[in-house]
Amino acid sequence: MGLYWSIFIAFLKVGTFGYGGGPSLIPLIEKEVVTNYGWLTAEEFIDANAMANTLPGPIATKLAICIGMRTAGPLGAASALVAMLLPSSIFIIILTMLYYKYRSLPSVQGMIRGVRPVVIALLMVTVAHLGPKSVVGWDTFIIALIAFIVVFYLNIHPVYTILSAAFIGFMFYR
Repeated sequence: MGLYWSIFIAFLKVGTFGYGGGPSLIPLIEKEVVTNYGWLTAEEFIDANAMANTLPGPIATKLAICIGMRTAGPLGAASALVAMLLPSSIFIIILTMLYYKYRSLPSVQGMIRGVRPVVIALLMVTVAHLGPKSVVGWDTFIIALIAFIVVFYLNIHPVYTILSAAFIGFMFYR
C-alpha cells in the first residue's frame, strides 16, 4: 500500500499546487517523479510526456495516468488520476462560485492579471527543461522547428502535426 500512497501524495501535491493548466504542471510532475521519488529517469519522463501528448485530453491527467501505470500498474494509474483531479475539482467549484460573485472587484481582476505572467514563466520552464533533452541533434531540431512553424504560423491543427511527426518517426527512426 505504501507505493500507491506515495503516488497519491505526489500527484495530490501537483494537483493542489499546480496553477495554469496542464502544461504548466509538467515541471511540478517532473520534480516529483524524477527528482523526489526517482520513479522515472529524465529520459523516461520525456517519453511518457511525448506519449501522453499524442492522446486527446488534458496533458497533466494523461501524464499522471502514464506515470502511475508505469510505476505501479492499473491501481497506480487510478491513484495518480484521482489525486490529480481531486484538488482541482474541489477548488474549481469553490473558485467559480467566488469568482462569479466577486469578479467585478478590482482586487480580483488584479490577482488574475498577476498570475498570468507566472503561467507563461512555467511554460518557459517546461521548454527549458524538456527542450535540450528532446531536441538532441540537427534532425530533431529541424522537426521541432517545422512543427513550430506549421502550428504557429500556418495555423495547422497540432493533432495533424503530431500524427505527421509520429509517421515520420515510424518511417525514419525505427
